[in-house]
Amino acid sequence: MLANASISSHPSLHGNIHRLVYLRLPYNDSGTSRRRTMLRLRVPYDKVPNDSSLLAGFRASLRSFLRAHQHRRRGYKNVAGLMDDVAGGLLGLRRRRRFPTCAVVGNSGILIGSGRGTQIDAHDFIIRLNNAPVAGFAPDVGARTSLTLTHSFMLQDCAAPSAVVTTSGCGCHPYGRAVPLAMYVSNPAHLLYVLVCNATATPAAPFRLLLTDARLDALCASIAKYYSLRRFVAATGEPASSWTRRRDGKEPYFHYSSGLQAVVLALGVCDKVSMFGFGKAAGSKETEVHDLDAEYQFYGDLQARPEAVPFLGKAPGFVLPPVKLYW
Repeated sequence: MLANASISSHPSLHGNIHRLVYLRLPYNDSGTSRRRTMLRLRVPYDKVPNDSSLLAGFRASLRSFLRAHQHRRRGYKNVAGLMDDVAGGLLGLRRRRRFPTCAVVGNSGILIGSGRGTQIDAHDFIIRLNNAPVAGFAPDVGARTSLTLTHSFMLQDCAAPSAVVTTSGCGCHPYGRAVPLAMYVSNPAHLLYVLVCNATATPAAPFRLLLTDARLDALCASIAKYYSLRRFVAATGEPASSWTRRRDGKEPYFHYSSGLQAVVLALGVCDKVSMFGFGKAAGSKETEVHDLDAEYQFYGDLQARPEAVPFLGKAPGFVLPPVKLYW
């Protein structure tokens, strides 16, 4: 469907300083051909390519993204090779270089009042999730950040509609532009955000965005599905096919959390992994698109029974590092 998308833009209410860019998909309404708006962004008028160039760039990005994901099953089971490539491709490290200690810091809010900031900052490599704020919370969550990992849905909050207007580039780097942002894409339409942010980047305000390896996405999806399916069967007594009918291909689309992917990434580049803030804050609601209880079982196995972790525990040439949970 996205291959048939169109892009059009119009001046915004603020004159010729900004324009509104629309990504639309065709659909049929009782025999009448119409177009549904999928995304809308307000962008600087003179910094973003014209509509035809933007559409050509979007289609090229879409082809590249889909090609990678069509072939991702070919290599994700080679965990050792995948982790080597993640270290080199995503983080820009020399092959097989590892960090002695890593902290993966969740964004659930349960760290507030914990006083763990100094402990977190003492790690060699620190991964944060979904651009969670640190300003004003350093005593509890720390102040240092080596990498931030987000879901592509998060990019819309900083790329559109206002963040591009108030900064010289996209406002998607709350930890400073020297800190890279890694993003996994579950909705290919979000590639338009990437194009726009790249177009507004300047040498003084670069946009350091890294798309996660498609094989890493596949590995994380397999782990999340395994634990969710196992939990469903144990809790309901129903066959696995019932989980498939309820989850696979349904809206909202079931997928793993950014926290799970950050943890799996850390397993590949760290000698020791510490997890902070992976829990539910009081009063928080469970999102339908994740099975967080199943993911917590995965984290528990990493700490207590690493040999039992599917896809990772007995992968040839790969040794799981020790994992410690600090809820």
